[in-house]
Amino acid sequence: MPMNMQAVCECAVQFRRWLHQHPELSTQEFQTRDFIRKVLEEYQVPYKTYGTGIIAVLGKGERCVALRADMDALRIQEETGLSYCSETAGMMHACGHDMHTAMLLGAVLFLKGREGELGGTVKFVFQPSEEKRPGGARLLLPYLLEPPVPQAIFGQHVFPGLPVGQIGIRSGAFFASSDNIIFSVEGKGTHAAMPQAGSDPILAAVALIQYYQTIITKFRHPLIPAVLSITSIHGGSANNVIPDRVEVLGTVRTHDNALRLRIFELIQEKSPVICDLYGCRFVPDMPWNGLPPLVNDEALTEKVRSWATEVPEVKKVVESDPLTLGEDFAIYLQELPGVFWTLGVCPPEKAEMPPLHNPAMAPDERAIPVGIAMLVKACRNFLKEE
Repeated sequence: MPMNMQAVCECAVQFRRWLHQHPELSTQEFQTRDFIRKVLEEYQVPYKTYGTGIIAVLGKGERCVALRADMDALRIQEETGLSYCSETAGMMHACGHDMHTAMLLGAVLFLKGREGELGGTVKFVFQPSEEKRPGGARLLLPYLLEPPVPQAIFGQHVFPGLPVGQIGIRSGAFFASSDNIIFSVEGKGTHAAMPQAGSDPILAAVALIQYYQTIITKFRHPLIPAVLSITSIHGGSANNVIPDRVEVLGTVRTHDNALRLRIFELIQEKSPVICDLYGCRFVPDMPWNGLPPLVNDEALTEKVRSWATEVPEVKKVVESDPLTLGEDFAIYLQELPGVFWTLGVCPPEKAEMPPLHNPAMAPDERAIPVGIAMLVKACRNFLKEE
């Protein structure tokens, strides 16, 4: 007997609450994986496990579509006050991946009872490690591309900037690339009263950081969005000692892949020269461990925008501005056409709510029916098309 949408959503809420109480970090989603497997086995949905990731399948045929949700949590102490808050100290689902997983499970339950009507194959991707690079998308992509190869992939992300009932969508570049800047500057430590006896890596690091800001202001077309932020500097341990090493962290975000490449070309080309001016050495560490821009397929985006207007749970479709957030769904979109949208989770009666990655971030569960309905609609409509 097929489950109706109300029953599916009630199950999904319970799934979400269990997942929220049991957050796990990237690559460590063992309880999460086992919980998903238990649900899939209960409803007799075939699946395969890849590390902590899972790909489940319904239907049959060469016409194939994929739906994806991420699973991992963050190292953040929860401050939501929810009755079902995290039971693990210092860890919480502050990015809504518990909601994503619960909604994808809801889509599985709804479509399982209508499997004979699908007209093709659906692959449900439960992906680990979205928050940690190189990311779970790179792990699962080769298995997702095994026959039948999906002709499209769809996904969504909870978004506190929109109220429940709204979705945000954008054709083309939507989420930004996300690359780390990780490097050290090595010099020669000395007493602070005798700087001539050494070489100062702190001074060299400051010069580098100042140069990096000019990359954004002087080497970027002013109409192309980009952000370069240095977020951490560690060096030295006393007021009278010049250290021999400084470690620096930062991030680069842009919606233009050519600019992304150019920024790192300049960093790699000029940084050793600048450090050499101060008698120091530039030591890069994994600069290319990030993500490309997330680029929605233009034709599919127009279809999803149209389909969303047919979903009763969706009250409004918003044309979204480009976001500087990073999202490893971009990896799938390098190989497959697809669409990623944002799902409003702000309580409609509130003007705003805490943002993503905030200890008080608590998505409104009234968004769960909207998210499930969108996944089901995109899947069924795509499979029905010639």
